[in-house]
Amino acid sequence: MFSQDDAVNRFTVAKKATLLAGLFFAATQSAQAGWEVQWIDTFEGSRVDWSNWTAQTQANYNNEVQCYTDDDYSDERNYEVSEGSLKIIARKKTQNCATLGGQQKTWTSGRLNSKDKREFLYGRVESRIRFHNLEAGTWPAFWMLENRIAEQPIKGDGDNVNWPNVGAGEIDVWEWFSNEPNTYITNFFNVSGCGEEHRYTYPNGGSDVLNWHKYAMEWTQDKIDFYVDETLVVSQDISGCNQYQEPMFVLLNLAMGGNLGGFIDPNLALATMEVDYIAHCQASDSSDASYCDENAPRADDSEPSDSLASVELSLSQAGSVTRLVDPSAGMVTITASIEQGEEPLANYSLYWQADELPSPIMQGTTLQFDPTSMLDGSYSLLVSLEHNADSQLSTRDGLDFTVQANSEPVDGQSGGDSGGGSFGLATLFGLVGLLVIRRKHFK
Repeated sequence: MFSQDDAVNRFTVAKKATLLAGLFFAATQSAQAGWEVQWIDTFEGSRVDWSNWTAQTQANYNNEVQCYTDDDYSDERNYEVSEGSLKIIARKKTQNCATLGGQQKTWTSGRLNSKDKREFLYGRVESRIRFHNLEAGTWPAFWMLENRIAEQPIKGDGDNVNWPNVGAGEIDVWEWFSNEPNTYITNFFNVSGCGEEHRYTYPNGGSDVLNWHKYAMEWTQDKIDFYVDETLVVSQDISGCNQYQEPMFVLLNLAMGGNLGGFIDPNLALATMEVDYIAHCQASDSSDASYCDENAPRADDSEPSDSLASVELSLSQAGSVTRLVDPSAGMVTITASIEQGEEPLANYSLYWQADELPSPIMQGTTLQFDPTSMLDGSYSLLVSLEHNADSQLSTRDGLDFTVQANSEPVDGQSGGDSGGGSFGLATLFGLVGLLVIRRKHFK
């Protein structure tokens, strides 16, 4: 049994949290204040921003029938970023799920979490979501977990706590079962007796889930309020709670069937959860924003700009774009595709963080490594395109992949927008002195 965390443990967690980009603190929030955005993902571009997200491909719970993938690139992708929104797509497809030890699953789907990348303590966490299907058997959710839980990605930084002990508690902001379509669930799972399940009844029944709604949780040391649009769903007192006083991360996923999803309509072959944005805010006396969205002021007092440079990673092996690496299939190539903004690329430097890779070879905007010695498991790397004079103009991208012996690379589209806009290597290096390519270790 995991013991209750003491003052030393709490200090350790807080120290860890301060090192995480995207983690923001506030002891309390004023009832009169509006919201100020600390972090937001508006799902622009054509791929998942892996610097914000990990595809949790090793999740296998509740006898669900889906194999979670990290596929945002193939014709049968489970994540599609287009027209300013993220679509998590479940597809009816029987296969042996490589990331679950070859277990046979009858669907593929997506599960994203922001662990170790975007974590939060207090404030408002909000997402605008709609679901595209009313057929039986689906279970989409927007929820949160405490950041010491022993779930992928495991970084060995104190994340060794089993659900739902202190450090691994759960809060469900929006859970919807198509087999019980008229309501959605807000809920808590912990060992401290905090909070309870509450169901919100949609005014127009299950069909309301097809429309856009803003689902949110407002969180202080003493209480958690749940909202749908402008409606307060329920207020939960956590003033005596021994959990939910440390950083948490968000999850977005679409599960199929199992103990909770239940019977799946045999005619259903594809289901989609669509997310317009997800954001974290803190209260600000200088803001009057009611929502934590794109219209709220930002903490850095700057708006995102399409004029900024961008960088996007893709991985290939044996001539195919993939996220599933076979140690026996030869060299792996990581390509950083760079799109220029208004700033000249000569003002940027490219840095790689590739500590998990064996003897990486870096040449320009490509990185290669031999996976022969790598053990089965999940790996990640980051690339940072840093402005030499103004850090606010810097950007980065991350890439997660799985090493699995005897796996076959998955065919798919090349990374980036095939319609143009990304610089190919010939174009990139045809421009004199654009980039200084360096290797850098950063946390």
